[in-house]
Amino acid sequence: MQDQAVGTTMRTGFGPLLAGTGAGIVAAAASVAAQLLMGARYPEPAETACSAFAAGIAGGLLYAVLMRISVRPVRALWAISLAIATLDSAMVALLPMPAGHGPRLGVPVGGLIVPVRQLAALAGMGHFGIRHFPPALLPADTVIHYIPAAAVALLVPKLMGSHQA
Repeated sequence: MQDQAVGTTMRTGFGPLLAGTGAGIVAAAASVAAQLLMGARYPEPAETACSAFAAGIAGGLLYAVLMRISVRPVRALWAISLAIATLDSAMVALLPMPAGHGPRLGVPVGGLIVPVRQLAALAGMGHFGIRHFPPALLPADTVIHYIPAAAVALLVPKLMGSHQA
């Protein structure tokens, strides 16, 4: 397997967005299916789907950047995707939930907003509440963090035409 070198020609335009959209659709469907199969009713399936879809799009855009700056963009995408899923899962498991209401974005993406608000609280730009994520739901929550990470790392390079994906 050989990664694409920095400075070589790459697809631009809507390619990363379309690849991320494809990965996001797969991630959303697989995440909701896993959540329902595991019997977890929180977060809401719509929130799970929207967060996974948004993660797919973000992964496509991240891959476009990595193709420009990394000698091994696929490996970098895997490492970053899994690191984000691990950090997200650890924060949800170990830290209290953020206090107060989060921003109203018009789409249910609490799965993306909660860890950002937890990081902000750690940095002193927000507060933690007294509630923790329900421990019984942590296994399902962890699975639904890793599904989008794997979907992005597997599908985005393949959909972008990488030969080593």
